[in-house]
Amino acid sequence: MKYLNFILMNFLFVGFSFAQIPYNTSPTWISTNFPKYSTGCAWADINADGWMDLVVSNGNDMARQKVTIYFNNNGTLSATPGWESSDIDYHGHLSAGDINNDGYPDIAVSVYLGPTGFGTKGKVKIYMNNGGTPGTSPAWVSADSMYTFSCALGDADNDGYLDLAVACGESYDQYSDKMRIYKNVNGVMQTLPYWKSTNLTYGMDVEWADINNDGKLDLIFACERAPSIAYLNYGDSIGHLPYWTSGDASIYSNSLFLADVNNDGNTDLAVSDNNQLGGTGKFKIYLNTGSTFNSTPFWSSAFSGYGSGIALADVDADGWKDLISGGWWKPCYVYKNQNGTFQTTPQWTSSTSSVVEAIKFIDYNNDGLDTLTTNFTGNGSKKLFYLQKNSLNRILWAKFGTNTVPASDYCFSLENGWISFKNAPAVSVQVSVKYIASRKIDFAVTNWDNTAIGNYVFKNTLSNGIQILSQNTPSEFKLHQNYPNPFNPASSLKFELNCSGFTILKVFDMLGRETAVLVNEFLNAGIYQIEFKPEFKLAGGVYFYRIEVNSANARFSDTKKMILIK
Repeated sequence: MKYLNFILMNFLFVGFSFAQIPYNTSPTWISTNFPKYSTGCAWADINADGWMDLVVSNGNDMARQKVTIYFNNNGTLSATPGWESSDIDYHGHLSAGDINNDGYPDIAVSVYLGPTGFGTKGKVKIYMNNGGTPGTSPAWVSADSMYTFSCALGDADNDGYLDLAVACGESYDQYSDKMRIYKNVNGVMQTLPYWKSTNLTYGMDVEWADINNDGKLDLIFACERAPSIAYLNYGDSIGHLPYWTSGDASIYSNSLFLADVNNDGNTDLAVSDNNQLGGTGKFKIYLNTGSTFNSTPFWSSAFSGYGSGIALADVDADGWKDLISGGWWKPCYVYKNQNGTFQTTPQWTSSTSSVVEAIKFIDYNNDGLDTLTTNFTGNGSKKLFYLQKNSLNRILWAKFGTNTVPASDYCFSLENGWISFKNAPAVSVQVSVKYIASRKIDFAVTNWDNTAIGNYVFKNTLSNGIQILSQNTPSEFKLHQNYPNPFNPASSLKFELNCSGFTILKVFDMLGRETAVLVNEFLNAGIYQIEFKPEFKLAGGVYFYRIEVNSANARFSDTKKMILIK
């Protein structure tokens, strides 16, 4: 089991069934500073004010442009950048993360081409965040040069610091290259790679993920003119030859994303193919067997064309990660995950038609946030742990037993939902990680067709997850017995508030360990109902649900027992 005490909750939403996708077809935010050839992006709380900002790299292979940041002011994104780099380049994609563990996310950017275009190689560079303000010129630049379109921060050597992986190669003119990793030594990135692949290929995208559940981050590349590949992390080193190679006919991939799509505890691989140079141009998912990916996809889209940005995220809060994708001069698409299966055609299509490049998820206006805690058990050697969700807003703290781990002793990926510690927790020690995630995740899209529209964001329109049965003031505070009880697979929890107050509704196991946060927000007086549907890994037995309400004049709490039948 990948983690303990893991529950996914299905909520009863007002105005939506789970078959519907909670986005309007038109964006709710559009940048106005085009013409820009926007390529990469990431969500990051740059100034540590509790609101996620949007970082965008510009240029691609069409112009030398700046890296920009659209700051988030209390849930409202500025339409124009509040920060711009002083240097210009043919920027590819970027990756945001805290490189020196000082609490502020830094920005690593791939430079696709050199100053003269395709005739010269690019590089990779980093803008360090100085207490909430990134330096306008890069503080670090690779000493070697390469064509690189994408990079990704991840902990290659389990030391609690983010290293930098780089996808290398240029497929148009067929300059193949070795993939690279730059090592982070106590917060300082080395300027020459400490790892290179033996084989040469054309890497288009790169990401870190634990493929075989051994507690180490492996390295996965989407490649063009060649199969997608993965390199295994053996702990003392990363293999120089591919551990896994895709075996299907399409070898023209553009982007990738990794997450568990069938809730079996294994990280699966989604890839978008682009048929500009050849192939079929499909969106695909490769399932993970527990030790590696299948060589051929279990699912492919009916879509065929210039596939590009791709992501996996639970957009409708039903506990299953949906597939979101787009294409060049195409809309964005959502393929709903139906208990681990997908239809070949999308269930939602945006009204936009632009060059979709990157797709990134977060709750940018903080309207669906939950505070969650996930617990693990140490085995004396494992340092890497996956949390319940991806697209996180913040990690609040981590503990080994009752001892808080200093933030300088771990690194993490908010987008992919993992945390990597400098030191392994001892055998049988409980590891607890408290973090903020959302049931209402929005997504940003970068666009390098700058003739009509800038970059844009689609806002999640789900309700707060609670069905309001009545606006009338009840006569008393009351927590009803869940129904049905015993239950499987779902049960409804109902409660009544006779005045407004901050309300917390949680589920605990027999040992008193918190396993779910169902409500964590201010509610007005009324009668409420929420549907609780445990994820299939939760063992049958006795559980408790407890409500606490704090109003201006009173405090109310109650606990009831429920039984899950397996």
